[in-house]
Amino acid sequence: MALEYDPDWPGLTDKNDASGSGSPELNRPEIKRIAGNLRTALDALITETQAPARFVAHAPGDNSPLPGPPAGAGSLPDLRRECGLAAERYGSWRAAQSFYTAANVAFNQLVGEGAIKHDGDSRSPGGEHLQAGTGAYADLVTRADAAAQALLTMVDSYDRAEQANGADASREV
Repeated sequence: MALEYDPDWPGLTDKNDASGSGSPELNRPEIKRIAGNLRTALDALITETQAPARFVAHAPGDNSPLPGPPAGAGSLPDLRRECGLAAERYGSWRAAQSFYTAANVAFNQLVGEGAIKHDGDSRSPGGEHLQAGTGAYADLVTRADAAAQALLTMVDSYDRAEQANGADASREV
């Protein structure tokens, strides 16, 4: 069975846009809101939290559990800080070294290594890019940033084209 597109999909042709008028339009405030939501989620993925307590003093007989991770824990820097492996922690016997090698390969494939950094020019839409290193989680961060940047660039491009044509396209509010 061949893949087929829905002929009534909004925006597929100029005849079936969101308003049904046949004129191309973008709901720019909504696109900016979506990009902002994506940026907020992205910030949670790249913001390092405070390292949790490793040791807690208890009074004799007090068996209360260790405090849990701080709110928002689980970001890419947190995973790299807390889950990184070191060969010297596993000993020198062959089974331990094999386990370390397998676990380290899996960690590097999933979480990866490297610093989170911004490069490019942040003054222009599409000019700044986030780089998060290697690994699938870092790739997710990089792609989420690229998606948010693409949305903002699209709105900026639409605005500049409107200005260049000297027309005020209808703006949804």
